[in-house]
Amino acid sequence: MTTSTARETSMTRLSCRTLSTLLAILIAGSNTGAFAVNIAATVIRRGPARGAIAPLSQWRNQPLSGSTLRGVEAIPGAMRQTNLAVTPRVKDQPAMNAAPKSSWLQAAPQALPASAVSPVTAEPIPADAGQAATTEKVADISQEVRNLLEAAGPVAQTGAENAKGMGAEIFQILLAEPRDNETGTTPAPAETDDKAAYALNLTQKTMLKTLVDVAAVFASRWAPVEWKKEKFLVDVKKAYDEAAAVIRANPGITTPQFQDLLVKFVQSMRDYHVSIAFNATERARLPFMVIGAEDKYFLAYVDRDRLPQNIFPFGVGDEVVAFDGQPVAEAVKAVAGRLGNNVAETDRRWAEIMLTNRRRTRGDHVPKGNVVIVIRGQDGQLTQVTMPWDHIPELVPQNVPVRDVGLLQPPPSEAQPQSGIDDSPAISQASGKTLTSLLDRIYAKAVHPLASILKDMRVADSANPFMIGARKSFVPQLGDIVWQSKDDAHFHAYIFKNPDGRKIGFVRIAAYDGAYAEVQEFGQLMAKLQKKTDALVIDQVSNPGGDVFYLYALASHLTDKPLVTPKHQLLISQEDGQWAAELLLQLMGHAQASRNGKDDDEAVASDEPPNSSGYPVTRKFMQLLVKFAKFIIDQLTLGNRLTPKDDATHLWGVDKIDPAPDPEQRYTKPVLLLTNALDFSGGDFFPAIMQDNKRVTILGARTAGAGGMVKPFAVDNQFGISDLNATWSIAWRPTGNPIENLGVTPDIPYDLTAKDMRTGFSEYRSAILKALQDLLPSQAPADDAQDPPAPTPEEAGARTKRPALNSSTK
Repeated sequence: MTTSTARETSMTRLSCRTLSTLLAILIAGSNTGAFAVNIAATVIRRGPARGAIAPLSQWRNQPLSGSTLRGVEAIPGAMRQTNLAVTPRVKDQPAMNAAPKSSWLQAAPQALPASAVSPVTAEPIPADAGQAATTEKVADISQEVRNLLEAAGPVAQTGAENAKGMGAEIFQILLAEPRDNETGTTPAPAETDDKAAYALNLTQKTMLKTLVDVAAVFASRWAPVEWKKEKFLVDVKKAYDEAAAVIRANPGITTPQFQDLLVKFVQSMRDYHVSIAFNATERARLPFMVIGAEDKYFLAYVDRDRLPQNIFPFGVGDEVVAFDGQPVAEAVKAVAGRLGNNVAETDRRWAEIMLTNRRRTRGDHVPKGNVVIVIRGQDGQLTQVTMPWDHIPELVPQNVPVRDVGLLQPPPSEAQPQSGIDDSPAISQASGKTLTSLLDRIYAKAVHPLASILKDMRVADSANPFMIGARKSFVPQLGDIVWQSKDDAHFHAYIFKNPDGRKIGFVRIAAYDGAYAEVQEFGQLMAKLQKKTDALVIDQVSNPGGDVFYLYALASHLTDKPLVTPKHQLLISQEDGQWAAELLLQLMGHAQASRNGKDDDEAVASDEPPNSSGYPVTRKFMQLLVKFAKFIIDQLTLGNRLTPKDDATHLWGVDKIDPAPDPEQRYTKPVLLLTNALDFSGGDFFPAIMQDNKRVTILGARTAGAGGMVKPFAVDNQFGISDLNATWSIAWRPTGNPIENLGVTPDIPYDLTAKDMRTGFSEYRSAILKALQDLLPSQAPADDAQDPPAPTPEEAGARTKRPALNSSTK
């Protein structure tokens, strides 16, 4: 008899009296985790599980202080008055050099209830196949019962109908009744003509309605749905059904649990432009960050304001062997598992940031209490360090009862995602019908949808060069600096000498979120570098994207020839048609005013901004915009909500980026562009445009592949949903490939090495300098070059003073 058969037979033989006794114990008890294990142990014996870590007092914005150390006889005296618990581990073991096992870590005290911190499952003890299978099945049963009981809350206080439903669920788990093999959930009880097995309560009904509204965005307003289904088998309906089944099966479901379901649903779309955020204050961070290289993890950043050297004698380059009782690689993998299995390298790098910086507003599970890490110091000795999470509690009430005046009906079991979201235009929702307002309503965002959260994280860790959008990144100084920009300049830039004495420029583009003033600064910088350098390094690593027109404006200063832009398939609606019609009517009004002899120049000066996020609004630009508006109306007339791939168009009609008006502000010499896996959206578009036009050589890692334009959707809800974002275009490169999911592959691939982490990125620096040497022709240094030719009269005219321009950011 197989283990599975034996379990099923044993379960079947349990008397109703035995099961009733178990349920009575559960209802009376308070430790749901322990009783869940006891239930499973009734059938099959079960091994021990690791508990949670005991918390310490809160600690925030100050050096750690106030407690004592364990093992103080081996620790320097300066560290003895701290609340870091540091235990030296003198004896190394061979297994630590590869994947350290949790068995050799010092056990942590088990003081928190299971609901406080998610327990870490102990590694299984080697056994024969039958025993291993039995242990796994019992662990599954225990976890399912635990999850159900924790979700239900105080069982003794629940209503009779809910208690009945919960009892039915436990019976299904214990009796191993049929379950959905794909979702791991129990099918919702079938309703009869008389009465459902247990009725949905108001909270469940409201959650299902909200789920339908969220799913509707992806069923009808998400551009790459066909591409995702073809390439990755993404199935919106299946994801919806899985989430709905969990809601129906859990009458005690809480708001945070529902939010977790929504996060899982959204992440299953495998789209970095897709996101959901919540009203929440809970967050936790640790004053360090780890980065992986060559299957090991290293300290990449330490906040010395919070971890001074005298109490934390570890630094950048020290290897972190374990985190919270498990190998660091496993801890990172667990965090990455909540990101939807998108691009592996991007998920891993994003998870490395999230490992020590959690925020509930983006749906993270936020820990509190202590964390235990094991660090291998420069001397090779292993040291265990215990420190508290810097935790901010949740101040926004979450489980507020829902309200309904009787209009909400239970959704039918065959409910499908359908329209339920207020239309959010491909153009922002600014009101007004003047030409200025219509231009301001151009929604040209190519930015990571969590950009505001990323900004908050940068502010909290302003010195961390690994933060997405940091003004100064982790790219090392490349040589002896002979000039650099001021600290208050928008762009971090400098000129350095390479090994053969040539002067090379360096500029950091942290994000594409500027406007006219920043474009002017960039142009002046390019004028200086054009005269003084022989080549340019652009650091665009960890760039979250931004405004497309600002991106176009920067690119215009890096060329003396027009740059072709990607084409887009657009998901459009009648609201987009409304914008297009109003634009055409407004321009007709200007034309009529001109024919009537009115001063059209004055009308244009008052209504037309001379730039859009720094990109010049010229007569040519307006002509292209008119063509784009007509395209939208024509496509809607043809019945196309998603415009065909073979009729893809350039975004807002801008088919080519013209060189900057002032030729002295154009950089025309060789350019080396640095990228990594955390370049999103505009961080994908910029290297794609520059590579497709053969303007740069790219070194680094493949970009994330957020290859479209993103827009927000409003969701009327009672569950704390603050933001929902989705992709409304698919960008296609001249090669016929989309940017979405594929990103931009560098010309010179480079991955960070373990030596980089230990030596301040020495190998990375060498690779950059070698690439530059290969780009540089054999010619005299820039200082010896002749002055550029005098501008033509037409070019000189372009330099005349322009009127004051709008520098606001969309």
